Amino acid sequence: MGMGLFDILLILVKAMITKSSKSIFSKPSHIKEDYKKMSQVSVPGLVPQKDGSFAIFVEVPKGACPSADDLMVLSNMMKDLNCKVHLTTAQKIMIFDLNEESGKKALEMLSNTGLYAKTALDLSQPRVCIGKPYCKLALQETFPLSETLMEKLAREPIARKIKVGIAGCPACCSWANIIDIGFIGVKSGFQVFIGGHGGARPAIGEKMGMITTHDEAVDLVRKIAKLFRENVTKKSRLERVIKKIGLEEFKSAVGL
Repeated sequence: MGMGLFDILLILVKAMITKSSKSIFSKPSHIKEDYKKMSQVSVPGLVPQKDGSFAIFVEVPKGACPSADDLMVLSNMMKDLNCKVHLTTAQKIMIFDLNEESGKKALEMLSNTGLYAKTALDLSQPRVCIGKPYCKLALQETFPLSETLMEKLAREPIARKIKVGIAGCPACCSWANIIDIGFIGVKSGFQVFIGGHGGARPAIGEKMGMITTHDEAVDLVRKIAKLFRENVTKKSRLERVIKKIGLEEFKSAVGL
């Protein structure tokens, strides 16, 4: 029996979807080459951009709350170096439109503040919501845990990339349920969510335990970072590492 019009249309639609998904989820060769060039950074903290300029990604401690002095330095930087500032979704401050010379000057200006220039090989600041006592939905304070993790782990060496999120309640305004390591506030402490991420193929983290103290959070993140380093040489996500070594082995290694 020959194919009808509906069968032909179905085949065409499937072919279009397959082609579309490949174009969305795979990087063209010219983009891969751009990434390769961008990775050749001579000055730690300066990130080459596609147009040949440089950017600096600034981490903000104390719950992503910059001080008045920090903001003044950024304001002076924009005036003196003719650069731009962008607030990223990861709660970092992106200083961009720099050349190499102005980029080095910007790094020098940052060294006199409470801000950190993010490098590619250390843990990021936690992404955090405002939490108690400010948010009417919050069940836990978020700033103290964020500050503890930043103080004790911010310069912890690690392959790319692990992100940490902290939410004051299960509403997860900081997306702590779709991030590599998420701490979500409940009445008795923080639920731990592991293995989530955004991107072209987003994944929701899996609830794997509970912490009640900041020291427990530090210990857990440090163990996960160690395991990640042992299994990743260039770039990956925690979800892939867990699939590689097995869920039960992962839980045993990090104490969950």
